[in-house]
Amino acid sequence: MLRIAIVEDEKKSSDLLVDYIKSYASQTGLDIITDAYADGISFVSDYRPIYDVIFFDIRMPHMDGLEAAHRVRLQDEDVAIIFVTNMAQYAIRGYEVDALDFILKPIQYFDFAIKMKKAISYVSKKQDAYVTIPIENGFRKISVRDLYYVEVINHMLIYHSSEGNFATYGQLKQVETDLSSSGFARCNKCYLVNMKHVVEIKQDSVLAGHDLLPISRRRKKDFLKQLTDYMGGTF
Repeated sequence: MLRIAIVEDEKKSSDLLVDYIKSYASQTGLDIITDAYADGISFVSDYRPIYDVIFFDIRMPHMDGLEAAHRVRLQDEDVAIIFVTNMAQYAIRGYEVDALDFILKPIQYFDFAIKMKKAISYVSKKQDAYVTIPIENGFRKISVRDLYYVEVINHMLIYHSSEGNFATYGQLKQVETDLSSSGFARCNKCYLVNMKHVVEIKQDSVLAGHDLLPISRRRKKDFLKQLTDYMGGTF
């Protein structure tokens, strides 16, 4: 699923982009959710890093697209930003916020489709690279490669990573499903381990990062098989 935000004060232009996205989704078979915002202030005031692509109109009252994009980048380094403008010279400043591209008004579907294809290619390379967890007063994005393991204690999930430990409510089973293609495996009912960070196996324990975690008898065979497969049969 792809999630897209449109930040555009001109309703006609916003509606056109929504229609183009619907057409593109229909033609490609992609599942796309689109949210539209009428100004930059309302978008950034409650921004959460849940979007894959953001279309920003550059010229908007109160807060222009460039300023809004700068604020987004403080919370989200990876979202694909595409500027929409009728003045190409403004779009050149997109390098300031690592914009992926820009589209000139009036928007033509052919140009839009090219930019969408580029955005999807960018997003596909980023997929599963991060997990986003809710924390107090906001959200936190953690790189999967920096995640050692996930622990559950009384419905509280604790993400142990090189960036620190972060806790939130949730189910380990759902996290296991979400990270199934990223090299994670259960060593017991309480721990989901990133096999990339397995340092050593000691009888009935696994050293993940700096922590020694118990391997349950029931899960040991499957865990070791998954670890062997992950390491290419060299374990």
